[in-house]
Amino acid sequence: MKNTKKIRKGDRVRDAKWGGKYTGTVVRTVGQEVFVQWDNLAVEDELFIEDVTALGTRVEGDIPTVVKAVKS
Repeated sequence: MKNTKKIRKGDRVRDAKWGGKYTGTVVRTVGQEVFVQWDNLAVEDELFIEDVTALGTRVEGDIPTVVKAVKS
């Protein structure tokens, strides 16, 4: 499924990879990849843009990520 517009941080999306079972919020983008914080899950996934479908709504303001930086 091809997205017709650019997906940005804050966009609400549904997965196109697992049959549309999950919705979430894009917390950041890097090139053709999006990082999605799924609703009701403490999981953030890195997916290609074609693996999600924009729902047409956005979350405004600060969107915290659940992935914490690891200090070495």
